[in-house]
Amino acid sequence: MITIHYDFTDGTEVSYVDGILLEDNFTTCCLDFFNMDIDVDDVVVIRRAGNKISRKNIQHHSPNKEIRKSHNIHKMLVAGSFTWL
Repeated sequence: MITIHYDFTDGTEVSYVDGILLEDNFTTCCLDFFNMDIDVDDVVVIRRAGNKISRKNIQHHSPNKEIRKSHNIHKMLVAGSFTWL
């Protein structure tokens, strides 16, 4: 699982390059890992308040639109298209 800290850091985050090398089980601040192309079990984005968006349950975060593999969920996240749970 890849964990992405959205609006905070705790010192455990790795850089984009290190994340590419690790491939799975790391924490980062780089939102580029939140996409449908990465072959990992799950990618979770966490805000400081504790709210999360999970790629595995992405449909729950966008109740008004069906999310398909072809969607660019990274851009949707940055645009504020998802509901934080």
